[in-house]
Amino acid sequence: MKLVVFAGRSNTGKTSLIKLLILELKKRGYSLGTIKSCSHEFSLDLKGKDSWHHIEAGADGVALISKSTTAVIKSNEAKPCIKDIAKNYFENMDVVLSEGGRREPSVEKIEILRKGVQMVPETPKDSLSAVIADFDIELSLPVFRPHEINKIANFVEKGIKKRSLNVSLKVNERNITLNKFLQTELANILSASMEPLHGIEGCPEEIDLSVQDASEIYLEINKKRVGLNRFLNEFFSNMLLGMVRTLDGVPERPKKVILSIKY
Repeated sequence: MKLVVFAGRSNTGKTSLIKLLILELKKRGYSLGTIKSCSHEFSLDLKGKDSWHHIEAGADGVALISKSTTAVIKSNEAKPCIKDIAKNYFENMDVVLSEGGRREPSVEKIEILRKGVQMVPETPKDSLSAVIADFDIELSLPVFRPHEINKIANFVEKGIKKRSLNVSLKVNERNITLNKFLQTELANILSASMEPLHGIEGCPEEIDLSVQDASEIYLEINKKRVGLNRFLNEFFSNMLLGMVRTLDGVPERPKKVILSIKY
């Protein structure tokens, strides 16, 4: 996983540029995560919602899950390192782009300059790899214009080690064909579900989850069986059956489902 920080003051165009870069890198077939480093407090939770009540009651973390999305809200004792966030949550991605994080040590940074807003790089030279500016500037580093998305993507692309992904699904001993999008979505959802489990560090290389008769649940991570309590049994059973029931060729109540993911 390659991590790149895009630094720059407010109103230099970081968000707009990263949006275009995401589109370009996704077209090239890369899996991609993003991080937004905020200098101020923020909340993803709406006042009055159930998860808001959980936080208000004193929960240190809340997970929101649906068939298509997983989100985790956790309290911080201190602002975490961008590298740690990337490793813990996006290690299975090919590349992670962070909007902000100028002070993050030992991370490649690209600074965005804008005429009338910021005219001179402020990132330490030892971690600055390139500059994007909407005006002429002479530097010993590569300099790009904001509209040169292809060239910027080519520059970011250097050093990305693209990971291969193999996802297989069996329902009632029958192989179900999955396109690339479904493989990626199933892998991301299942990998994210490993986060609450104790003793699971980083992102597993292999995950095997099987559900039989909606009651017998077996989870193996890196070929090691993981013990599940009653709550986790029900959680993984509902999650897996809920995901596969929407696929073509899968009966409403399959007797046996096996999902295998290998990176």
